[in-house]
Amino acid sequence: SLVGSEMCIRDRDIMHLGIFMMPLHPPEKDRTQCFEEDIELVTRADELGFTEIWVGQHHTVAWEPIPSNDLFIANVLPRTKNVRLGTGVSILPQHHPVNVAVRLSFLDHLSRGRLNCGFGQGGVATDWGLFELPDPQTQGLMTVEAIDMILKLWQTDAPFDFEGDFWHIKIEHRDAKDGMGELLKPYQKPHPPLAMSIIRGDSKASRMSGQRGYIPISTNLVPATTLADHWKIYCTGAEEARKTSSDRSVWRVSRSIYIGESTAEAWEFALNSAFARSYDYLIKVLKAANMLHIVKRAPDVPDREVTPEYMMKNNLIIGDVDECTRQLQELWEVTGGFGTLLMISHDWDNKSKWVRSMELLANEVVPMLPTI
Repeated sequence: SLVGSEMCIRDRDIMHLGIFMMPLHPPEKDRTQCFEEDIELVTRADELGFTEIWVGQHHTVAWEPIPSNDLFIANVLPRTKNVRLGTGVSILPQHHPVNVAVRLSFLDHLSRGRLNCGFGQGGVATDWGLFELPDPQTQGLMTVEAIDMILKLWQTDAPFDFEGDFWHIKIEHRDAKDGMGELLKPYQKPHPPLAMSIIRGDSKASRMSGQRGYIPISTNLVPATTLADHWKIYCTGAEEARKTSSDRSVWRVSRSIYIGESTAEAWEFALNSAFARSYDYLIKVLKAANMLHIVKRAPDVPDREVTPEYMMKNNLIIGDVDECTRQLQELWEVTGGFGTLLMISHDWDNKSKWVRSMELLANEVVPMLPTI
């Protein structure tokens, strides 16, 4: 199965640790420096034994400046040895399915099968306007159609004729001898592991992921109780489609994590750095999308009380090694358990502190956490 092939990559003696890289960088920071920091983050993560990294894609938001995650992955592939690299996500309404299919196939060969593929529709209104995209509901339909088209392109030889509501893809003639009419197919068979990003508590993406056996990647923005809902809906989808129980080891849970030498020092840094500023930005994005409610521990919390500090106290992991271990164990208990913890990447406004935090997470915190 899709997920089954991915699960065998590394042993499960300790919880798997990965990164979800939007990435997040202050708009005024030099772009070249941002990208070089992101590259170094990936190489350090590979050396520390992180198992996977998912890279985001946006076109019109300066806080999240990578417009082409496949190009970024191509850059870091030869710099890494073991870590799996994934699109987190390929925003399908903004691309033709053929382009997505062949570019990801190419990356899969270049990586010799270290590629994961995340698909989604994107949530940035200025990106929608840039590409003259329709309403979000229609984009959701485009996303599902694009996924189906990509899967067909990966598994079908020409001649073919795939006609949908949004795309019509066909090759009428194929010359097998000379290779005319042949598209590049992935290195991994039948294709790389597929994933979807899960945000809302009543997520349609979660149900679809369960129905199709895709990897669910839960957002860092919601409380632990909402994460538990993600898994319930995923299992409902799986049962509808396959009448079997789901393996929690496929579940990825994202969290912003900063580990300091003391809890007091960690909070001092978190509140007075780009870490807090990034959540001020994310809160504004959620307000603009009428989605601020998803971050609240209780629905009656007034919008004005949702500040970066509120987010830090309720949905983030901040403290020294012992405190962060305690918080992550509590997250495990509330959610019922998951296979991979995804650390959200944040700007290295203080490189030594962030590198130290990564090392403590990998070497001291994660080994103390329960596993599936």
